[in-house]
Parts: sequence; C-alpha cells; structure tokens
Amino acid sequence: MSLLQNSNAIPQLGGYNLTDSVRLRQSASALLTRTPSTTSNRRTFTYSVWIKLAKDPTDTSYLLYGSDGTATTDDKNFQLRMQNETNGAWIISRGYPNTNFFTGTTKLRDPSAWYHIVFAVDTTQATASNRMRLYINGVEDTQASGSIPQNQDTAINWTGAVMGIGGSTYSNYPTGTGYFDGYMTEVNFVDGQQLTPSEFGEYDDTTGVWKPKEYTGTYGTNGFYLPMNATRNLISTDYLVIAGGGSGGSRAAGGGGAGGYLTSTAYLKPSTTYTITVGAGGAAVYSMPSTRGNTGTNSVLSGTGITTVTSIGGGGGGVYPGTTGLTATTGGSGGGGGSILGSTSGAGAAGTAGQGNAGGDGATAAYNGGGGGGAGSAGSQGTTGGGGTGGSGSASSITGSSVTRAGGGGGSSAGSASGGGGAGGAYPNGNATAGTVNTGGGGGGARNASDTTNVYSGAGGSGVVILRLLTSEYTGTTTGSPTVTTDGSYTVLTYTSSGTYTA
Repeated sequence: MSLLQNSNAIPQLGGYNLTDSVRLRQSASALLTRTPSTTSNRRTFTYSVWIKLAKDPTDTSYLLYGSDGTATTDDKNFQLRMQNETNGAWIISRGYPNTNFFTGTTKLRDPSAWYHIVFAVDTTQATASNRMRLYINGVEDTQASGSIPQNQDTAINWTGAVMGIGGSTYSNYPTGTGYFDGYMTEVNFVDGQQLTPSEFGEYDDTTGVWKPKEYTGTYGTNGFYLPMNATRNLISTDYLVIAGGGSGGSRAAGGGGAGGYLTSTAYLKPSTTYTITVGAGGAAVYSMPSTRGNTGTNSVLSGTGITTVTSIGGGGGGVYPGTTGLTATTGGSGGGGGSILGSTSGAGAAGTAGQGNAGGDGATAAYNGGGGGGAGSAGSQGTTGGGGTGGSGSASSITGSSVTRAGGGGGSSAGSASGGGGAGGAYPNGNATAGTVNTGGGGGGARNASDTTNVYSGAGGSGVVILRLLTSEYTGTTTGSPTVTTDGSYTVLTYTSSGTYTA
C-alpha cells in the first residue's frame, strides 16, 4: 500500500489540509491491522473514515473487522462492510456467521466521490435502533434495519482479536476476497464513546458540501487516529506507567499495595512535548504509636492529543487497631489489613479497577497482617501461622525482556512478596523490607508485639514510566535523564524520575 497525493480530492475548511490518502488494493489483499494490548470497551465505540472507491464494488469490502481467528460466535467476529450489489453497495454490520446486526439502505455508487462514513456503536442502549448508527456524509441512515442484542460484546477492543481496516485476517477467505479497493484517509477510532458526525465533519455554509474537520476529543484506551498523511502521521508509542507503591503499616501490620499499573499504546504528535511524572513510594512509618502506611504518589503520562494516563499510587497498609482504629488505604492496589487479637480482623483495602487488586485481610487471632494487593493478584490474608503474601506483580517485555513489577508488600510476621514488593517484619519484633525502587512494589508491614520496641515498616518502591517506539521515529529530545536502550528496531526510554519527551 502507498500514500498518494490527492490534495484536491476532499474539499477543506479553514486550513485543515487533507493532502494524502492510503491506497488499498484488493488484488494485493492489502489491509491495516492491530491487536490491542489491553481489552477495553467492547460495547461502545465510534469509527469514522473517508473513503473513495477505486471501482464499482462487485463483492464484499471490509471497512472494519475484528476476529479471534475462529469467528465461531458473535462476540468473536465483527464486520463492518460494503455488501456487493450491481451499480452500488450498501453498508452492513455482521457477527457470526451471518448475523445481520445492521443493514443500511444508502447505496454508494460513485467511484469519483469521497464518502464520509461514521459508524457509532453503543450496545448498552435500551432502544434497539440507537445501538448501531450509520451516517454517510453527515446524514443518518434512518431506514436501516436489524438490531444487535443489548449489551452484546463485539470483537472490537479485545486483546483476543485482531482488528483490520480495509480487509479481514480470517484465514478462510481466499486472496482478494473481502478486501476494500480504493482510498482511505482521516481514520478516527474512538474507544468508549458513541459520537455523531459533527465531531469529524461540518457543512460549508456556502456550498452545502459536507467537509472534514479536525477531531479534538479524546480517544480512550484503544482509540487511534490515522491521518494517512506523511507530514502529520502520529507516532505509535507503547507505554508502561507504574505509580509509587504504598508503605506497610507499623505494628502487626498489613503490607503496602503496589502502585497502579497501566500499559497500552499512545499516538504522539510530532513536535509535541509530553510530560512524564514518576511517582514516589510511600514513606516508611514506625510503630510508636501504631501508624498506618503511607499511600504512594501517582505516575502520569500527559500531553496534547493523547488521553492522560494516570496510574494511582498504592494504598498504605493497615495496623493493629488498638485505640486508633487505622485501616488500610485504597490505591492502585489496596494495602493489606492489620491484625487484631479478637473475633474480627482489619480489612484489606480495594484497588483501582484496571490498575491493581485488593489487599488481604489481617489475621483474627495473631499479630500477622494481610498482604498488600499487587498488579497481578490480590494480597492474601494473614493467618495464625504468618503474615499474608503480597499480591503478585505483572510481567511486561516492553524493554525487550520480561520483567515483573508492581507486587504487593508482605504482611507482618515475614509475609513474602514478589514483583518488587517488600517482605513483612519477622516475629517477634521486626523491621520490614522496602519495595524495590522503580518497580512500584508495596512495602512490607512491620511486626511488633510489644508497647516498648520501635520498629519500621517498609517504604513503598518508587514508580517508573517506560516508552517504546521505532528508532526511526525517535527524536532524542528528552529531559529528566531517562535510560535509553535499543531492542531490535525499537528505542526504549525508561524514566526513573520525572521528565519530558518531545516527539
């Protein structure tokens, strides 16, 4: 496929230039594909694209496709396609094998014209006709038939499915079948919103012609923009953003929760500066008096044209209540609960959805705290035999090798941890271990069975922000002194302190 100059193809408003498009050839089975690294909203999304036919469509042409490769059920197969008809084609959406969710009535007949297609989906809508809405050149096809079931998941925004633009990756189709033949430009895919054409186009008051305009909204977790313009192409950049871990509590205490863990792909604008904030771990606390652990600090990736990525600091561990009643705190992952010598225990705190897991409860009849939550799993409960284990971390190969980070801290009485989390203090009175720096690991909970000994909890590990992009697109313009490495054709920037990157 190639980028072609066609500056006169689409009328433009107010200096918003559309000078290029991508040429997709059916004979070459040409298409664009991606596989989301994170499952996001499979029920609500908007797809906007400008197309120009290279010929009268005489067979099926896919505009958007998602499939897990088997296409055995409606949630594993999604099609938005032009259905063949002599002297024109109309647009339909299907599941498996031929479930017609939506059948349009507006026919596309003119190979010389540019068409603006907006397909807006929200299967949560109570009104069936509102769940899938098709607009062509700003006008809704209100005569369309069919309906997708309410709350139906699709194969879009799913890590188990390959998304295709202009064709299908389903292996049962022969070469050339199902592929779009023509030009595409101004592809906007918005995750989590059902939008109208006015976000992407507008009428010229003088001519009444529908024209493109710049989309200025947010894209969501798996959203993207493809301008098909060599001078305005966005830079695909994988990221891993981990917040600072929480510290453990100070007496018969729970471990700290791991910092929030977010990883996906952002699309950076050239000549734009992006800000990286690396969160600190929660500071250690000591046991006289009993003190709850401190929450870690958020880590953030932000800048023009992307949805701000904010990972939440890990929650602090709870402590033996005494007269203070201090409980664990919520964070990216929740802190573990403190113990109590009675019929109830301190409860572990919740984690932030999509970023981490809950901490474990403290023991009910021993000075053994619960483990802090981790990015991979919840912390375990303390028992009479020992402190709870911190929740597991999550592994990422963004740097080129697999590394597990963001594990929860262990509860008091030597509860263990993984993925950078610290271990709990040992029996009878023991300091805990800190979470490992730049992993977002939670600190361990301290063990103290007396009112006279002073012991310290483990501090939370500081966070980290990692970016990965093609070396051919790396500018070298940074602040904050990130560590720069290469992995094959990619450059990897590891920020252990705050800074910036200019795309």
